[in-house]
Amino acid sequence: MARKGRRRGGPRYKRVSLSLPKRLYLVLSGIAMGDDKKLNRLIKGILEDKLQESTVAELEMYLKKVEEEEKEEKEEETAEAKA
Repeated sequence: MARKGRRRGGPRYKRVSLSLPKRLYLVLSGIAMGDDKKLNRLIKGILEDKLQESTVAELEMYLKKVEEEEKEEKEEETAEAKA
């Protein structure tokens, strides 16, 4: 009798931590009425909707924006250190 293939162990989903501005967190928490499960479901829904509407090029633009902001911050720090 043939053996079935083994399923990979571990959780089905990857856990991701997300940093939100305090103001945005308070708004979303208010919508979810302070319930952490509802808050997580709300954030997950927002992200899924945004990802369905976005193209790969748009998502890559987010990465470029972050890289440009980091470069600007470094340039500002070096300019302040020289002054």
